[in-house]
Amino acid sequence: MCSIAGVTQGNSKKLVNSMLGLMKHRAPDDKGIYEDKNITLGMGRLKIIDLVSENLCPYINKDIVLSFNGEIYNFKDIKSELKSFRYKFKTNSDTEVLALAWHKWGIKTFSKLNGMFAFAIYDKRINKLYLARDIAGEKPLYYLEKNNNFYFASEAKSLIKELNPKKKKLQEYEVFQHCLNETLFKGLNQVPAASFLEYDLIKKKIIKIEEYWQLRRRKIKLKSCEEELNFLLKKSIKLRTNCDVNYALYFSKGVDSSLISTFHNFKNKIYFNDQLNWKKDFFKNIKEIVYHLDFPVGSLSSYPLWKLAEKTKKKNIKVVISGEGADEIFGGYVRYMPIYVTWQLKQNFKSYLTLFDKFYQNYLDGFSNITARNDRVDIIKDKMKPIFEMFEDPINAMGYFDFKYIMPSLLQMGDRMSAAFGLENRCPFLDKDVIEFGFNLPPEIKIKNFNQKNILKNILKKKGLSKPLLKEKKGLTILYNKWFNQNDWNRSNYFDYLNLNWKNIF
Repeated sequence: MCSIAGVTQGNSKKLVNSMLGLMKHRAPDDKGIYEDKNITLGMGRLKIIDLVSENLCPYINKDIVLSFNGEIYNFKDIKSELKSFRYKFKTNSDTEVLALAWHKWGIKTFSKLNGMFAFAIYDKRINKLYLARDIAGEKPLYYLEKNNNFYFASEAKSLIKELNPKKKKLQEYEVFQHCLNETLFKGLNQVPAASFLEYDLIKKKIIKIEEYWQLRRRKIKLKSCEEELNFLLKKSIKLRTNCDVNYALYFSKGVDSSLISTFHNFKNKIYFNDQLNWKKDFFKNIKEIVYHLDFPVGSLSSYPLWKLAEKTKKKNIKVVISGEGADEIFGGYVRYMPIYVTWQLKQNFKSYLTLFDKFYQNYLDGFSNITARNDRVDIIKDKMKPIFEMFEDPINAMGYFDFKYIMPSLLQMGDRMSAAFGLENRCPFLDKDVIEFGFNLPPEIKIKNFNQKNILKNILKKKGLSKPLLKEKKGLTILYNKWFNQNDWNRSNYFDYLNLNWKNIF
């Protein structure tokens, strides 16, 4: 977990230093700034790998300057490849590996990376600045153009507090109850996940924003699919527990965290008890939570994640492992079930299709209605349609839509709540190989006989763990609606309260 910030202007150390200062919570261990006539780049560092090497914050050589937030989990493999091209290394860090990989391969580097990241690379050879985010969008990266300059930072609050952009209405925000790539401020946007932005420092303009990754189609041997996933998860967790500091598992005792726990002996497991009355503590902390979120999220998980991070920090731990992504990739949400049942009926009783169509004509319409948080279903449907056209079945389509448009809210909360306490959050299910495996699985492997995440549960069962299989699926939550006698499914009162606090802060 680090912070990055910059402006395409020299002599801006004071500004960039102030931007980094507003994000010190996420990068408390080190700070540095690079400056020349074209640009000022800053980086704050939370030391996770290679605790002793200097000059990593930012990394600078004669051709490349890198400000880097995140981890390249397979950096040792990339390092070995670079050594075959006679590259020499002064540190044991993934930061140096990423910088030299870019020096060698440029944008082709993306095909080699397995990690979570948001970085800024100043390539002095061609006077270009590149901003990029990881495949799932685990790490944040915002940017703003103003006064013929280009500004960027890991957290939106740095740009908001320093540059004072004007607020705007955003229809998507009301529909999704979180910000995607557009935000609630004019001109303030986020680099999309799985994409890079190219900025020309001479012409002073964005050249392009381009996807570097799209879902790859591949065949999966169904007879051995559980063994393959077991292997992929084992490798993913091994990569994510490679660090030079203490780490812990966020352990809900559900399917995802229980499965992660079978691959590694976690000395520290952190648990949140949602049955306790957190009301007084919630109202004590909510303003700080909203501040750290940058933008409100209509999910009750922010506060539990805050308490988990607070508890973890007290144990002198810097890295947490969590289960984000499992539900989207492996069919875990209860709201998939109405469409799953209809799809199963249509698959098994084809002569009755005309009859079933009277009940449920269109999966796209159905899931749009289920997903929208207000009556603007058309906005959801417009984004959902191309994804449903990608897949032959609605189960993978629903999951991939959530991966692209709903999961960003979970990742925002996971990143900001852990960052508030100087923690790094790592997600084994969001490994590139696991993502590509999961979205190529046939739907019957994911949901079977009303059993969600069927493949994960089968693996868990074979490992002798049956208790998590008996628990009904529920999210990380608090009893907010019960405090105010609201319907359990209704988030409008909670979301309005967050927005009121947000307006007062920003």
